[in-house]
Amino acid sequence: MTTPTYPYEAGAIILAGGSSRRMGQNKCLMKVNGVPMIQHIAQQLASRFSDCYISTNDPDTYSFLGLPAVADEVPGKGPLMGIAAGMNHSPWDWNFFIAADIPDPPLQLVDELYRHRDGHTAIVPLTTSGHYQPLFAFYHRSLLQPIQTAMASDQRHAHLVRELAQSYGVPIDDSLLKNINTFHDYRALKNINRTE
Repeated sequence: MTTPTYPYEAGAIILAGGSSRRMGQNKCLMKVNGVPMIQHIAQQLASRFSDCYISTNDPDTYSFLGLPAVADEVPGKGPLMGIAAGMNHSPWDWNFFIAADIPDPPLQLVDELYRHRDGHTAIVPLTTSGHYQPLFAFYHRSLLQPIQTAMASDQRHAHLVRELAQSYGVPIDDSLLKNINTFHDYRALKNINRTE
């Protein structure tokens, strides 16, 4: 049997620690193309990454994926803690972090981000309206210590990673990254199986 080869020397970490307050249920488990949203994301990332992890404090919920679960060292500290926990667990120097509510990650954008690693410690999409997207980005392991220091002073927002890094913003159109926060977003999603 031929061992599959992967284009990236990096891990992938799906951040599934959100509370889904606006949705009223765990949106990671809502069906996209007939499978739970988080599984749909993992299946797409499998063409790029040999290792994929789920950042969650509820590993039993995602055990059906058959992927390693990474728990926060201190729960309730937001996505920054999920990023730190993922870096600490992954054997890779570079890791791609993606929020679990971006059901159709544009893989051509992942390719573009990965190409800009040299000379940087963070590669983050930058929309035409001037917004960075820190939960769809590559981060280098060297950021772990600065992140832990920031969290010790109770800073927890994911945008802080870019501020701590030698970052590079990859320009994208505002509409390229679509996340699911509400049922309106969910209904508008292409290829949804509306009978489920």
